Amino acid sequence: MDLTLLEALNTERAARRAAVLVTDLDGGAQRLVRAGDAGTDPLAPHLAEALRSGRSGRVEAEGRRLFLTVQLPAPRLVITGAVHIAQALAPMAAAVGFAVTIIDPRTAFATPERFPGVDVRAQWPQDALAERSLDPFTAVAALAHDPKIDDPALEAALSAGCFYVGALGSRKSHAGRLARLAERGVPRAALERIRAPIGLDIGAATPAEIAVSVLAQLVGELRRRPARPPAALVLAAGEGTRLPGAYKLTLPLGGVPLVRRAVEAALAARARPVIVVTGHEDALVRAALDGLDVTFVPNPDFARGLSTSLRTGVAALPKETERVVVLLGDMPKVEPALIDCLADALDPARGRLAAVPVASGRHGNPVALARALFPALMTLEGDVGARRILADNPDFVVELPVEGEGAFVDVDTREDLEALEIHEIAAASDVDAAAALEAMRAEDA
Repeated sequence: MDLTLLEALNTERAARRAAVLVTDLDGGAQRLVRAGDAGTDPLAPHLAEALRSGRSGRVEAEGRRLFLTVQLPAPRLVITGAVHIAQALAPMAAAVGFAVTIIDPRTAFATPERFPGVDVRAQWPQDALAERSLDPFTAVAALAHDPKIDDPALEAALSAGCFYVGALGSRKSHAGRLARLAERGVPRAALERIRAPIGLDIGAATPAEIAVSVLAQLVGELRRRPARPPAALVLAAGEGTRLPGAYKLTLPLGGVPLVRRAVEAALAARARPVIVVTGHEDALVRAALDGLDVTFVPNPDFARGLSTSLRTGVAALPKETERVVVLLGDMPKVEPALIDCLADALDPARGRLAAVPVASGRHGNPVALARALFPALMTLEGDVGARRILADNPDFVVELPVEGEGAFVDVDTREDLEALEIHEIAAASDVDAAAALEAMRAEDA
């Protein structure tokens, strides 16, 4: 192996970052693909599956034989609370390959005698984790049932993107936990990732049985992580009849066409590919998105309603797509973080097949959908989207609490566009947007 390549691989190993060494079996050439770059690599589907499974092996692509050598950091489990459940969980987790650390400042509990062969830290979590940082290949199980011990670890785990975050306690105690963490500034979308009550629902009663349920849940989380990033569908085929005299999707907001702002949000998120469904004024939409890395899919039946664009987009998704986020081209205030959070909220194994943003009981957009719903989407007719399917099946819908108006702001009229323009100008100038808009309307009158 080339020395430069070896140094790069060792750098990824030392930083506990995943990587794949790609070797051309025909010519011997090698290259290193870091996990963060895998989604845009020409071998993306093969790399995604290799990173998900952790298994090295041979693949064929573009007529060449390649060998993918996968380098994944060893999984770790950090447990807060040296309690009876932890005593059962630690050796079980070690037996399946986890490096286990117990953190508990109570020196009467956090002892080598109670946890033989386990890394035991008789420290407060904020001190212990300052010495041993968390990462996406670490699981955190908060078992102390003491906010002073569990809450700092949970906050650190969510911030670090740990692949599994679970917490012991009843639904009532978890509600209090969520309130405390929210007060500490943890985003609501991040709080949705905490598995609580912890463990699979197997009717576990004893500490050992609870430990089994926790281990099964976190192993499932490790092995079932999506092999690919979510896809994104941007629906941009409608006629926009409520805004005559111009095609609304290509009208500028802050100098940027509305549809381009929606697509740029998808591209700034993890979504790949980004598919744009066009129809009315196809050429104008394509021109507005010039230079962006998107796939255009024309919908010849756009005049028959929204369902036709959704069906067209779903039919164009790559066959390996597991999740898709559906965006509307006339919603220019959607943030990339919301797109990612909605996709991450899906969990088909737990019956979470759809995710929608919600505030004050009101559902917004975009909407994230799991593959299991694709056949139902292909049956839609008329000017309807996925809302009807979700309304008929509320049990599999995750409501993601959001702040701000980005998930609810669309542009139907010139007044909507003017209001958005004023708000953006006012925000940049630190002016009261409502007062500025009222003054402008009074002047026009």
